[in-house]
Amino acid sequence: MQHPYPWQETTWQALQQRIAAGRLPHALLLSGAAGLGKLDFAHLLARSLLCDSPEQGLPCGRCRGCQLFTAGTHPDFQAVRPEEGKEITIGQIRDLLGWQALTPQYGRARVVIIEPADRMNLNAANALLKTLEEPGRDALLLLVTARPAALLPTIRSRCQQLSFAAQNDAATRGWLIGQMGDAAQAELALAICGGAPLRAVALAASGGMEQRARLFGEFEALIGGQQEPIALAAQWLELPLQETLATLHGWHVDMARLKAGAATVRLDNPDLRRRLQALCEQVDLAQLLQRQGQLLEAMRLARGHPNVQLLLEEMLLGWSGMGATVAQRAAPTR
Repeated sequence: MQHPYPWQETTWQALQQRIAAGRLPHALLLSGAAGLGKLDFAHLLARSLLCDSPEQGLPCGRCRGCQLFTAGTHPDFQAVRPEEGKEITIGQIRDLLGWQALTPQYGRARVVIIEPADRMNLNAANALLKTLEEPGRDALLLLVTARPAALLPTIRSRCQQLSFAAQNDAATRGWLIGQMGDAAQAELALAICGGAPLRAVALAASGGMEQRARLFGEFEALIGGQQEPIALAAQWLELPLQETLATLHGWHVDMARLKAGAATVRLDNPDLRRRLQALCEQVDLAQLLQRQGQLLEAMRLARGHPNVQLLLEEMLLGWSGMGATVAQRAAPTR
């Protein structure tokens, strides 16, 4: 029998109480950082509502409803996702209007999951408002997103929100250690991933920890003027760009913390404290904050930039030998 993740138990139990009391809203907005299992939670909720014989609020996994859901053929369930690299369109949302108004065929409800909900274009979002304003009977709409601020305020106001937060409690750490088999690596991966356990598992399983170590060595060489930026940009284009930019942003955030705070300040990359400290001593705080802004802008532009390589080259050229530039500026004149 499938269960919610340990860090979701409290949210799940509160929701089950509302279901038992007949107070389940017609629309829920599941929000929180990537890697917290929001979509898994939405699927578990859908399965439990469409199960013929739920056991303590959980899907039994044996009935016709559960078998149809597992096969992806349950007539009372719809999942709306964008095509690769595209947006959710008005046509996809309009298809839901008539379907959602129908009487459930098998289950106790008709359930729709829209994920990621922030990928709806404006026309699709406006069409969804009609569904939210005139919900079908026994219909539940689940919007899943890591970027709730990207949704129209009118959509957010018509949904009840379930917020999923980063976790670092004993139950979460115990689950992660069970997945990874190494307590020290689990703790480090959880810190690196901002308390998102599923991201931590994926990072370790994909060789991401080793790739991160190589990336940091190249980053150090670039800042020290020992790495040619154009060549490095070509190398980094072979990596998942958004993840690479996010990792670099995290290092700059930690350097700014070290620059502005005490030596004991909490870092998201605790294993790199000594090396980050050495790097941040070569730069000033204003530069670090500027680099953070550049990285955030690069992450935004990279989604649709016609020449990602040029974008990356320009950024790395600006970083190359950054420490030497600051040292020269700070040196006394003769």
